[in-house]
This record gives sequence, structure tokens and C-alpha cells, in this order.
Amino acid sequence: MIKSKLIVSGLLFAVMSVATAQAQIVTARIPELETNETYMSLMRNDARLRIKTDSLMSVVRQLRGELNRNAEERDSLAQLRSDSIAVILNDTEAAIYAMRSQKIKLIDQINTIEQEHVLSSLGNIGEAQSAASSGSIYANAYFQKSIDTEDFKALMSSHGKEATANKHAQAYVKNYTRIKELYDKYVQAQTESDAENIYTELSAVVDENMVLERQLTKLWNEIYDQKSYVYSYFLEKEGREDILEITENMMSEAQQEKLQSIDNCISESLADYRLQKPIVLNYEVYVAKLLNLTSAIDSLSNASRAVRQIDYRLPKIDIERRSFVDYQAIEFSQRSPYNTSNPIPDCIVYEYGTIYRILLGTFKYKQAVSIFRNASPLCVEKLEDGRFSYYAGGFHSRAEAEKAVEVLKKKGFRNPQVVEWCDGYKTNISEAGESVSFRLVISGAALDDTAREIIAEMAPDCELSRLSENNFIIGMFASRAMADRVAQAVCKCDPALVINIEEIRPEEDEEEE
Repeated sequence: MIKSKLIVSGLLFAVMSVATAQAQIVTARIPELETNETYMSLMRNDARLRIKTDSLMSVVRQLRGELNRNAEERDSLAQLRSDSIAVILNDTEAAIYAMRSQKIKLIDQINTIEQEHVLSSLGNIGEAQSAASSGSIYANAYFQKSIDTEDFKALMSSHGKEATANKHAQAYVKNYTRIKELYDKYVQAQTESDAENIYTELSAVVDENMVLERQLTKLWNEIYDQKSYVYSYFLEKEGREDILEITENMMSEAQQEKLQSIDNCISESLADYRLQKPIVLNYEVYVAKLLNLTSAIDSLSNASRAVRQIDYRLPKIDIERRSFVDYQAIEFSQRSPYNTSNPIPDCIVYEYGTIYRILLGTFKYKQAVSIFRNASPLCVEKLEDGRFSYYAGGFHSRAEAEKAVEVLKKKGFRNPQVVEWCDGYKTNISEAGESVSFRLVISGAALDDTAREIIAEMAPDCELSRLSENNFIIGMFASRAMADRVAQAVCKCDPALVINIEEIRPEEDEEEE
């Protein structure tokens, strides 16, 4: 523990040194503030803090990579290494979150100075003051009169969707925290059963975030485009090119910040929302000032501060599925390793991964080890009808398994067959000729753009066919597990969808043709 603390302290010292050496020359986002020493000092501190945070995120990525590599080794030494790495990882992430809190405070101070400067130079629209009907710019008669009727309706429609967009963004960040917690547990799990239980929950949260991201993108793009257009039109109509120039600079700055953060951005959709929403709120603050709506200014400023609490710049988590499959070639010895004290073990069914075994025979009763000609390793599977299937070996590829079949035939086995287990599902390759495929049959509702994007991302090699308005087929999937995961993700897009998984064997394809 002491050693890990020293390592983290060393990392932090190195990060501080790099940040001091590489601190960029900053420029004022509003030229008139170039001489404001407090403002410029805050800007420089913000730039340094960004470099420190990015450096620590690089450390986190390295640590997670070490955890992933260490997860493949399931001995006691690997467990000790994982525990040590996990301690360092937690301390490093704690340092990142502490810096994040500092950065939020800095950004709030910077934004306050910028906003106060702009507002101090704004007057009010004389006609608007007498037309003010409430503390909201949308209820202001002068503002309504200044906007085209259809554009105002579209603006109000977009405004009504902002709560949903914020809900999506908040849920995404909350899920990210959960994903991080689950994945850290996942890479340290020692048994396949524990790992798969965690992975089931983990993949569900990952898929939920994938859906949230698509929904946020679609919703926020609509809101941002509509609001930016209407506010720009209003300010241009009022001859406030000065405010338009400031806002355009903010947009350019936001785009630049996003590009600079691309390596440490957990979601482009979340980044767009987090960077663009304060711009929209600043638009509204300036419009409220022109309309002399003081109470609206305070409310909008508080809303902007709340949005800045959302952090899209967090360490990325590259999730790699773990496999606990143990592959073993077939060996022959002078004496069988199996006896009454060491019976043939039960066949292990791995929940994830692919393994090929050689079926030696299926019998009504358990067999004596002597009939298997001293081959090892062996395993036995009890079937639903009470019979027993005996298997030899465990191979990574079908080609390796087929070579083993030829060896077994030479050893006197009459009909050895290749059996594949893929994500827990068994297929007799020798009988089927090739692996069974799976497809999704969807009904109950039409597929919206979000669902189609999810399908395209999760199953890029599968074809989406439309049978009728509310009936679709997606296929083919190599494994039932993959088909099931896509089905669950698509269901999150629309609960009205009914999705069934169909198993397709080669002879079924021939009959359909």
C-alpha cells in the first residue's frame, strides 16, 4: 500500500512538471479582457490543469491495459498484481476527479467574468421594456413579435425537449460511473461464473449508454440548430453584431476544445451537449438582458453553471471480453490417467468463447475408461435423455479439431466427430456440415433511426431486411449470444418491439430456397 502511494505521488509530481513546462500561451476569448490580469490568470491555470488531467488520463489507460493483460493469468501471483494495480488506479482516478472539481470552479469564474463584461456593455431595447409580460423571454411580447410564427413554434417545441436531453446526458454520465466500477471488478474476477455474472450487467449498461448516446445526438442537434438560428436571427434584426461575434467565437472555441479532447472524450454526443448548451444559455442571457428580464438572467446563469458540472473528459474504458477457455491437445499414454479415484470429469460449458472437442461416442450408461484407449484429456456430458456423451481434447480452431479426428481414426476410434461450443451453445459440426446461424425476427413497431444505427454498429456484417411496415429480419449471426445482445439493445430503443431469435440450420436454408 505504501509503495503504491509513492508511485502515485511520483506520477503526480511528473504530471505537475510536464504541465508547468508545457503550459500553453492562452488568449482571451473576449479581446477586451486581455488586460484583465485576474481573467488571464484563470485562463492560464485552466490550460495547465487540462495538461495535468490529460497526462493522468494517459496513466489510467496504461494501468487499465495492465489490468486487462493480467486478467488472462489466473494464478495467485496475477491476483496480487491486479490488487496492486487496482490500488494505484483508484488513487490516480481520485486525483483526476480532484482536478476536475478545480477545473469546474475555474470555468465558472472565467464564465462569470466574461458574462459580466458582456452584460455591462448591453443596454435594453426600449420598446421591449414596455412589452415585457413575464420573467421568460418566450412569454415576452416583443420577442414573440420579432420572430416568424412558424419559427417561434419550432423554438418552443425544441425548448420543451431540453429536459429530456439533459436527462439523457445525466443518465449517460451516471452509467459511465457504473461501467467503470463493474469493469474493474470484471477484470479481477477469478472464475468464469463470477466474470460472466458481472459481464451480463456490464454489457447491459454499455448497451444502454449506446442507445442514450444516439438519442442525445438526435435530440440535441435539433434543439441546438433551432435555438441558434432563432437567437441569431433576433440579434441580427436588433443590429447586435457585437453579441453575434462573441457567440460565434464561443462556438469556434467549443469546437476547438472538443478536437483537443478527442483522445479523452467518452462520448462525442455528450461533448457536444456539454460544450454547446452553455452557448445556448449565454444566447438566452444576452437576449434576456436586451429585453430587461433580470430574473431570467439569474435563472439562466444558474442553469449554465449546472450544465458545466457534466464532465465529458473522462478516461475511456476499452472493454475486452474475457475468455476462460482452456485448450488441450489430445495425448495418449501407456496408462489412462482416469480411474475410480480420478474419474472422467464433467464437460465444462464455457459461457463465452469457442472450443472444439471430439465426440468419441454417446452411450446409454457410463463407460469404463478402458474403452478410450488411454486418450486424455477426456470429459463426459450427461444429456437430457439420460445418455452420456464422451469427448476428448479441446481445440482453438475447427482445423485443429479435424486433424485430431484423423489421429483418433488411426488409433481405432470408429466415428469421432467435431463438436463446437460457441458462447455455451453446442453444434455437432460433423453432422451439420457447418455451424448453425441465428437471426432476429422483429415485429410490433417500425424501426426508428436510433434502432437502425444501433444495429449497424453492433452487427455490421448482418443484413437488415424489411418484410412489411412493422416486420423485419436481421441476420445472420454466428452465435446466439451475439444475436441476443443485439436484441436487448434494440429493445431499449422501443419497448413496443417484439424480437425473437430463430436458429437456422443449413438444410433449412435449402428448403427456403
